[in-house]
This record gives sequence, C-alpha cells and structure tokens, in this order.
Amino acid sequence: MTISYQFTLDKNYLEECFDESLPHSPHQSPKYGFAGSFIGIGMGLIIFTDMGGVAPYIMVGLGVLEFISFYYRRPWWLARQMWSRASNSTVTITMNGDGIESKNPYTESLLEWDQIKQIIHTPKGMIFVNYKGQQTYLSKAFMPAETERFIEEHLAVYQVDIIH
Repeated sequence: MTISYQFTLDKNYLEECFDESLPHSPHQSPKYGFAGSFIGIGMGLIIFTDMGGVAPYIMVGLGVLEFISFYYRRPWWLARQMWSRASNSTVTITMNGDGIESKNPYTESLLEWDQIKQIIHTPKGMIFVNYKGQQTYLSKAFMPAETERFIEEHLAVYQVDIIH
C-alpha cells in the first residue's frame, strides 16, 4: 500500500511547522550563558583593561545580538524559509514500504522507517525524530485519514517511541 498527498510550502504551513516544532526543539530557551559571557568578557575588557579598539565593543555587541536573535527567531526563520527556492512550491509526500519520501522541484528526501527513533504527535501534526536528533514535521491538515494508522503499522516493527 502507498499513501501519497500534496501540499504547498507556503507561509501558513511554515508558521505551523515552526510553532508546532518549537516546544520539542532543543533550542526553545535562550543561551543565557553564551550571550552573558560575551557581554561579560566585553565589559570586563572595557572596564578593567586599557585595551583600545573595537574588540571589546564587538564582544558586547555579539552578546546583545545573541539575545536579539533569540527574541526574533520565529520571524527570522520564516524569512529565511520564504527566501528559499522551495518556498511556495508543491511538495509531494509518498509513504510506502521504504519510508516517507518528500519531493518538490528542488529537493528530494527519504526518511526510512528504520531511521525513525520517535514520533511526537502535536495538536496539528507529527514530528518525526531520527537517530541523529533531526526533526521532520508533517501537518495533519493534508494527510489522508488512514495515514496515522499506516505510519504506526510500519513503525511497530522498529519499536518506535510514540508520544501523544
């Protein structure tokens, strides 16, 4: 049996992808230590040394930039995705005995069943986590009704951790 469906990789889909994946991402909280250390080292160089030039100010600027990048991570991520060639293209998802295949005019990928370590069900979709920790999100909005059962049947052999 094969299940195949299509969707458009538009801004609404990408917003859903970001919002549903973020709570399960290792990058959901800011790197306070990383940003704080840049600011601290830069301020220390400014206050406690006679070091001239722009290096201390660059250190402080990098720390502040890290905080700003965390605050604006969603719009920045969406902008980068919308600038890509794949933006607004039609994506075809095909699920068969090999795995989950994704095709658009620019890329083609296959997530094999035995490479899936975990599935996380979110209110609007499913996150597939492979053994390298990489996450792939698929929205349930475009999936045919029998898709979830099909996926879970194929993954039963591999004892995949399924989180609802």
